[in-house]
Amino acid sequence: MKQLHLFVQEGCRPCNYAKTQLEKSSDNWENVVTITDAKKDGEWTDFAKECGVEATPTLVAIIDNNVVARMAGSTQMTRSFWQSVLYNQGVN
Repeated sequence: MKQLHLFVQEGCRPCNYAKTQLEKSSDNWENVVTITDAKKDGEWTDFAKECGVEATPTLVAIIDNNVVARMAGSTQMTRSFWQSVLYNQGVN
């Protein structure tokens, strides 16, 4: 099973940028990418730690419960980046 998680945290401006670009990229983005809170009560969640998240935003790809790719930082998380991610997952 393949999963894509965008780890974000409240009040994170780069996270808001990444989420906004994702939301603008396709009406069906939620079928592919799950927006996941990286912290709870100011502490990294166990899931975020398991995925190796050290900063937000971080995009993590998981296949069969194994992290296979990780990308941190919003610089490349542009609308065209998200469109290519979604296109490669069969979403237009």
